[in-house]
Amino acid sequence: MNKAQKLAEFDLNGLAQHPGVYGLPFDGDESLVHLFPVPWEVTVSYGSGTANGPAAILEASRQVDLYDPRYPDGWKSGLFMHPISEHWSRVSTELRTKAEAYISALEEGTELTAIAQEINEASAALNEWVHREVAALLAAGKKVVLVGGDHSTPLGTLRAHKDHYGDFGVLHIDAHADLRPAYEGFTYSHASIMYNALEEGLFTNIVSVGLRDFCHQEAELMAQDDRITGYTDRDLQREMYAGASWKTLCERIVEHLPSQVYLSFDIDGLDPALCPTTGTPVAGGFTTEQVLYLVDTLLDSGRTLLGFDLVEVAPGETEWDANVGARLLYALCLRLTQ
Repeated sequence: MNKAQKLAEFDLNGLAQHPGVYGLPFDGDESLVHLFPVPWEVTVSYGSGTANGPAAILEASRQVDLYDPRYPDGWKSGLFMHPISEHWSRVSTELRTKAEAYISALEEGTELTAIAQEINEASAALNEWVHREVAALLAAGKKVVLVGGDHSTPLGTLRAHKDHYGDFGVLHIDAHADLRPAYEGFTYSHASIMYNALEEGLFTNIVSVGLRDFCHQEAELMAQDDRITGYTDRDLQREMYAGASWKTLCERIVEHLPSQVYLSFDIDGLDPALCPTTGTPVAGGFTTEQVLYLVDTLLDSGRTLLGFDLVEVAPGETEWDANVGARLLYALCLRLTQ
């Protein structure tokens, strides 16, 4: 059955009848947007579970209705999730146990150098794998969404987007700045993703929005590096208390960005009531509609959204976090189809 036949026969209003993400019937060749899952959480420093995020989102996606008032036909472009790698899932589990022992020893004043080296080498190999796989998808004309896993996972996809598209800026939604160099001895820590990307020159500039938990070193780097613009949650809220609209603030945020933009979205940028089991929840944060309004302001400005990642969704005892993640993921994917 070809895509035209699938479109004609697909029941938009019924139960999910297909095993694909969001119950959509399309294969990879028929889909414009490819979801690339990375089940990895070796360096997480607080809560765990993000490696299970892609599988939980896939399961929760089958409960998402496909109507979007802004893009009612966006689903027709096709969304496809690649199989979750059993190899990298296994490596993540094995190394996470070692990382926990390493961090415990570090807290007691001992550094297990061999473990840190093993984890750094495995993380580098993961980044190379993601780079290679995403590069092939971009070369085939696909739009790519990386689904984590922890926030260390997008480095390879940033490399691939740089190779394919050239210069772009990053809109970074996160409670954390992620500008720590080699945090806890891990070169490719989830807390170091933006530091590493800046060091490699993978984007022209970064606008980090919703920050509410960062260290002195990160604050100094943001103040000194012209490539970094930070909007703290506190400052944004205080401007709104004083009468500024979210529309005005979104327009100001977007003005810092060039014509091509990549979105890196840590789910903990949201109010933790929406993602309570994410790895490092912090009080404060956005609603889902605030995030979508910001992305729509970006698109309405004429800028191009090249791709994005959604990371740090950690399923807990309920489906709540995965439910929120799946719904935001779908809405953002539709914005890539335009």
